[in-house]
Amino acid sequence: MIERENHSDRRGTRRRSLAMFVGAMAMPLLLSGAPPAPAQESWQRLAEMPQARFETAAALVGDTLYLFGGYSEGVKASNRVETFDLAKNAWRRLRDMPSALTHLNAVLDGKSVWLAGGFKDGYPGKTIDEVWHYDTVSDTFAAGPSLPQPRAGGGLVLVGRRLHYFGGLETDRDTDSADHWVLDLEASGDSGKWQSAAPMPAPRNQFATVVFSGRIFAIGGQFHHDSTSGKPALDQPRVDIYDPATDSWSVGPELPVPHSHAEGSTFVHDGAIYLIGGRSVRPSVAAIWVLRDGAWKSLGELPQATLAPAARVIGGRLVVAGGAPTGVSPHAEVWARALP
Repeated sequence: MIERENHSDRRGTRRRSLAMFVGAMAMPLLLSGAPPAPAQESWQRLAEMPQARFETAAALVGDTLYLFGGYSEGVKASNRVETFDLAKNAWRRLRDMPSALTHLNAVLDGKSVWLAGGFKDGYPGKTIDEVWHYDTVSDTFAAGPSLPQPRAGGGLVLVGRRLHYFGGLETDRDTDSADHWVLDLEASGDSGKWQSAAPMPAPRNQFATVVFSGRIFAIGGQFHHDSTSGKPALDQPRVDIYDPATDSWSVGPELPVPHSHAEGSTFVHDGAIYLIGGRSVRPSVAAIWVLRDGAWKSLGELPQATLAPAARVIGGRLVVAGGAPTGVSPHAEVWARALP
């Protein structure tokens, strides 16, 4: 999430970041990818979100898209839970979250959803260790075993019956943690607590996380966050892959450009990993990237650049909701088109 205290010096930060790459004038071409964007007429506008938000946690339960928390206008944390039904082209508001949260991921577990860590209650918010289990059938939240330490902007995934949480920010909102914890959902007693696993090799935050072919992918992300260290937040092209069978990490295929802020819009579909929108040095991008057969490829662009939207494929259509075109002010627009 681009934080408010960074806005005043964003121009200077961006200039320093761009200098690290191949020419400021060439960057827009890199961000867009080689193929031209598809015609905007190919996208359909759907019913708008009840509340414009970005940085939401997203989960697809059946054919229903669930959105949790995130930032609303004014960089205010939200506790709203809403669902989108593509067949009805309609939104529905459900029970609010116990807290207004941002910088967390939603992990599907059958017909329930796990949420862990994040920044709590307003801006800038404090880093928390809370874990929540949401039952989509009863529309209720229950507390789960807390993380060993507060974290925000890390990765949360489910492999088999084990939750993994790794990376993310410590309580100063700027220090990147290498910690990697695993929770066996079938265990009890001391075995039912978070256990340490192989640490993240390049600690960072705001990276996208998916499980693909039984392995965990940590895609892109950024170093630092609120610049309390004096170092600017810097997006990364790096991809790391964790193998639960060997408790070890390896380096995966790098993104074509440095990238972050696509946690809610990165997912697996039809044997490939999709990454939609986000940020790449400048505030937001429109790119649609797919990792298939070991290589990243461009699938065109969204109708406009947007940071931290929610996205999934529903019924063969790519649905993209919300995000922040300017990098800080969200919109409520929802777009859909046949999968490129």
